[in-house]
Parts: sequence; C-alpha cells; structure tokens
Amino acid sequence: MHAARYPALADGLTRAGAPPLPESDLECAFYGDLFRIFVGRTLAVQDPPLDASDVAEGLESDLLLALWAEAARTDETVLPPGARTLARTSGAVQRALNALSRSRFFAGVALRTLVAGLKQVRAYLTDPVVHAAVQQRLADRIAPAVQVAGQRRAV
Repeated sequence: MHAARYPALADGLTRAGAPPLPESDLECAFYGDLFRIFVGRTLAVQDPPLDASDVAEGLESDLLLALWAEAARTDETVLPPGARTLARTSGAVQRALNALSRSRFFAGVALRTLVAGLKQVRAYLTDPVVHAAVQQRLADRIAPAVQVAGQRRAV
C-alpha cells in the first residue's frame, strides 16, 4: 500500500507548496479484510456479485441517495433524483446506481464495488466490533507527534 500511495501523496503535497514528504513519514494501515467477512467472503480476487437488490434499507440506501443528490449538484452530467426520464427503471436505488455510474467521480467504479462500499460504511458505523478493529489498526500505525525543527512530525 505504501509503495502505491506514497508517490501520489508526495506529488500532491509538493504541488500544493508543502515541504517534501520523507517516505518514512507515511504510514499505511490495512483493514479491508475486516469488511470481506462482512460481505460474505474472507478472501477474494474481486468484490462479490452485488447489485441494487443488495442495498439494505436505511443507512445504505440513505447514503446512496445522498451520494446521488451531491453528484447531481456538482456534476452537470448527472440527472438529479427528481428528474423525469423515459427510463423504465423502477426503484430509487437502481436509479441512483444508474445515475452515479454516469458521474465523473463514479464512472470507473463497478456497481458491485459501489454497493460493497455502502456495506462497508454501514458496518463501520453500526457494528461495534468492526469499528473497534479498524480503530485499533489505525492506532497501531499512528505514532506520537514530536517537535522536529519547529514542525510537528509523526515518528
């Protein structure tokens, strides 16, 4: 994870005018395996074959609809939730997934990945065991900050 993310992060910080980021200053915490169990697989090459019928009522569907509304607000290519169309798709969840698949942000994201993401957010926010495990993995990677040459740096 570090090798894949460090160059982009360092480049972005440099472009924003920040001082160079030493490679040792970036820590990565992995906790994706905690969610694989939640979606039904402990290990897999790809996400399980999820679709609109797998989006649970409540938090998952509410989050999906909020993503749709925000995508429509910020991306003129996304029809808003209340738009009238000739499409015969029934159900707000399927319409939201269709609309988001055409947005600039989600266009390259597979439907099953988007649905899996909704499930991960719900698990993190509602399952105390998953939440605690994620928090612990993050805490294990975060070191106390110290003053180095007038700047706060993690060590």
